[in-house]
Amino acid sequence: MKLRIATGLVVLAVSAGPAAANSWMIGDNDGYGAGIANNANHSFSAGYDGRSAAEKLATDGAQFTDTYSTTHPGYSPQTGTIATFNFTGLGNSWSAGHLEIDMADFQASTFGATFVTFNGVVQNWAYNDGYPQTKIHTWDLDGAILNSINSTGALTIVVNRNQSGDFYGFDYLKLNDYSVSAVPEPETYALMLAGLGLISAIARRRKAKQTEQA
Repeated sequence: MKLRIATGLVVLAVSAGPAAANSWMIGDNDGYGAGIANNANHSFSAGYDGRSAAEKLATDGAQFTDTYSTTHPGYSPQTGTIATFNFTGLGNSWSAGHLEIDMADFQASTFGATFVTFNGVVQNWAYNDGYPQTKIHTWDLDGAILNSINSTGALTIVVNRNQSGDFYGFDYLKLNDYSVSAVPEPETYALMLAGLGLISAIARRRKAKQTEQA
């Protein structure tokens, strides 16, 4: 914050601190239940299941995290080829959002791409991260997705194996809302109050001088 005085007028230029982000998480960021580091090699085989008890009971999609073969029938937690992840209670004032997903072993060039949508908006998941590789992928949500979040208060991610023969998994999904208004830091408030006090003092002096001249 800057305090400037010009011709008896106090001008307050307030600089707020950085905007905070509201965040939502699906999964528990525990390295696929095996302590695997981010963007590192894994040792999973078909049918691997490292879910915690809480993940097994989850209904938002966490029941499909920490499994290697998430949408592969016969190996994954569900019998079909689709995993759905639901972020809810998101409100309706989104103007900027960011999504990150810790993914394992996508090999689209070898086994075929998966079919994925964010609130019905088709995404290109033709990733070739290689085996045995985990990787965090990120997205800045575009206007169509932000508008859909504002309309529904939710973000639904649908991952469909879509005839791909790939085995893959997810550790966690994290959604950030960066459209939260910036809040002035405590020292900024103190300077604002000091500035307002100075304005009040100048006003009182002017009034007193005007009274004397009268």
